[in-house]
Amino acid sequence: MVTLMKIFKWQWAGHVARRIKNKGNSMVQLRLLPKGDCWKCCPINDEKDVRQNPAQAEQLWLSRPLPEGSYLNPNLPTVIYLHGFTEVAPGESGSTMRDAYLSRGEYNIILVDWGALIALPWYIVAVENTSHAARLLAKLVYWLIAAGIPANTLHIIGFSLGAEAAGIAGKSLATKGITIGRITGLDPAFPLYNLMGRQGRLSSGDAIFVDVIHTNAGIFGYPTPIGDVDFYPNPGSPIQPGCLPQDLIQKKILNRLIGCSHRRAWQYYAESVTKPGGFPGRRCRKPPCRSSEIAYMGIAASPDHKGKFYLTTNSFEPFSINS
Repeated sequence: MVTLMKIFKWQWAGHVARRIKNKGNSMVQLRLLPKGDCWKCCPINDEKDVRQNPAQAEQLWLSRPLPEGSYLNPNLPTVIYLHGFTEVAPGESGSTMRDAYLSRGEYNIILVDWGALIALPWYIVAVENTSHAARLLAKLVYWLIAAGIPANTLHIIGFSLGAEAAGIAGKSLATKGITIGRITGLDPAFPLYNLMGRQGRLSSGDAIFVDVIHTNAGIFGYPTPIGDVDFYPNPGSPIQPGCLPQDLIQKKILNRLIGCSHRRAWQYYAESVTKPGGFPGRRCRKPPCRSSEIAYMGIAASPDHKGKFYLTTNSFEPFSINS
């Protein structure tokens, strides 16, 4: 099995950025100055590297063709993952996603490391930078097409701000006659994006199939349906099971209180990669759902289903009630 990970990464000036490892063993991107186009921002460097890395990095350049002997295999399914605000790649969500897919089979896994553009505490600049990231993501898609991977076979997965960048990139590519196969939005970011129309965020039509998981609706995550199919676990509550303070105290992970429900979106999805039938939802406008139509949240989501689906999960791992 080819264990393959590639990182699409923007570099930044090391003296103004720090990666902090928190008690939850995850990495947080912190910058003293933001990257972007504002007067106080550090400039963005577009040209840096795409790296392949299960253990040792292979450097690829978007300005150059695929080198001979590259690990990139156009015959394998290709998944691109974009992390969320304050994260890095490979951070906790990206590494979890990578490991889940590679335990399932052979894939090209691309982790987009844009942590320098969406660093703590610069959320407003981060929102502005999603458009910049989308342009570079579109450039990556062009590069993959030149490497022999059709756009309609690509699956882009974005968490929070990453979901919004994926949607904007999908729109941009569509204007050039290029359609992404699938975009999965993991609790797409809500603050400030609620003031934008469809052109400024993820929406149905950005790919052949757009599926969305809502876990922190109306707080950090977008509350209303924006995909072809939208999943609402538990059943769409902004606070997911296991994320109340008393639950986190019991598990000795109180440091994860902020963003706990938001993070559940990528945790549920990653678990679905190895348990495709683990998250069945029922279709209805609002729970309780009595419909007999069932769709599976996560990797097994299908364009055969449209609308809103509700489901229940466990409070802690394994989250699948069918585990």
